[in-house]
Amino acid sequence: MRTSFHGRFELRASVLSEVKKKALIASGIVLLTVLPILLTPFPPSADLPQHIAQVRLFLETLNGPPDPYVILWYGPDNLVYFFLLLFWIVLPVAWVGRAILALIAILWIAAIFVLGTKRDSAIEAMILVTMLVFNQAFYWGFLNFLIGLPVFVLWFLLTTRARENSSWRLQVGLVAVSFLLYASHALWLAAGVGWFFFLNVLRRTPVKHFLLGMTALIPAGIVSLFWFPFLSTARAGAGYDVIPRWSGLFDRLSSCIDAAFGGIWGVTGMAAFLVLYSWIGFSVWQNRKRLAESVDKDLLAAGLFFLTIVILAPDKYMSTIFFNSRWFPVALLFLVLSLPAPTVKRRPVLLSASLAVIVVSSLVIFSAWRKYSREDLSGFREAIDRIPVSSRVLGIDLVKNSDTIRGRPFLQLFAYAQVFKGGTVNFSFAEHYSGLVAYREKRTAPWTPRLEWYGERFRSEDLQWFDFVLANASVAEHKLVLEIKELSPVTFTSPWRLYRVNR
Repeated sequence: MRTSFHGRFELRASVLSEVKKKALIASGIVLLTVLPILLTPFPPSADLPQHIAQVRLFLETLNGPPDPYVILWYGPDNLVYFFLLLFWIVLPVAWVGRAILALIAILWIAAIFVLGTKRDSAIEAMILVTMLVFNQAFYWGFLNFLIGLPVFVLWFLLTTRARENSSWRLQVGLVAVSFLLYASHALWLAAGVGWFFFLNVLRRTPVKHFLLGMTALIPAGIVSLFWFPFLSTARAGAGYDVIPRWSGLFDRLSSCIDAAFGGIWGVTGMAAFLVLYSWIGFSVWQNRKRLAESVDKDLLAAGLFFLTIVILAPDKYMSTIFFNSRWFPVALLFLVLSLPAPTVKRRPVLLSASLAVIVVSSLVIFSAWRKYSREDLSGFREAIDRIPVSSRVLGIDLVKNSDTIRGRPFLQLFAYAQVFKGGTVNFSFAEHYSGLVAYREKRTAPWTPRLEWYGERFRSEDLQWFDFVLANASVAEHKLVLEIKELSPVTFTSPWRLYRVNR
């Protein structure tokens, strides 16, 4: 009896020690991850300012006359706005963007470690896949989509429980999490439904238990069925391309590296890609004779499920870009966690090497973001500060690309004028009909359309609708702008400069 007691005590102490070890490592990774976010006044996350502006529009609509906006109370994609609204209330406006990105990063890391711990994944795998936090969707600012991963991890953990052990608590949990999937992003609800079917087919679940699980999806499914036709009609009516578009298979697969690590120019993304794929390769090769019993089949199934979406789904649908490739970091996350650790003579060396990879990755990101803030955003804060309250601001991006950050990091930066000063801008996410606030009626802009994407289409006739122009341009391009008689400079920096429209 005494031996049995001591054995159980030592086992419990060992488990607690392992949990503390993982919690300590996760805390360190969180610190390294949020450091560049908190120290960068305007983090390179393209859609971030538009999401913050939605909160200002929400409060203005809630407290003022309803026109021209309407609040989409029951639409999907609103979970992230709950946190944005909370940060707006308790923090200075300048910190709201950094706070929401830090929260998303923390939730991703927590989800990775909870999932890995629950499924007994190698701790080194958990450490390495945290590199996926800074993925393409992060740099493009798809906040609604990003916040859905931690919710799906909950969904995965619930759905992979044995259906024979179903209880009313599990059923209530499935209903609640299905609504959270819907609230995070409609695509996550679709993925959750697809995963549920896929898992039950693989497990050959008895019909009775399958139908019982299906009932948990009915409430969220009914709400989404009412919402999708509205979105389709609204976006088509607003002139958006709602037809699915596919590129060639090779192009789709070659974009996967960018989807997982394509935030910074240079070899960083390829190096991170090779690290994870080397992990997968060594793990499969060294365990090839016992792979069937050493792999986590549920995690592997989830990884293959998301990889199938990457291969088969369109590149663009309902005007949603990166429709398929945004799932690749999720697929890679599940695939890496599903595999056993490669065999090495000294396991602590593998752990130290994994931590070193994260430290180096964080330092590279921090250095790149500092360069981006110092060079690419020179004059931006001064220009924003000089805009009067409630002005009409036209944002023009003639630079388009950064030497440091990939994609279009300047695309929506002009929306910070609305975030800090209110008023209106030439483009708002209220035109998308998939956020928290939308235009009550379709906004027919009298100026040149899509200037946020194509600043070079700007015409002097567009100026009559605005009070100020916030321009991102080279020195030579600013000289050309100065020749426009309707404009006079308010600031004189480059590349960002503010111009007043003369009446």
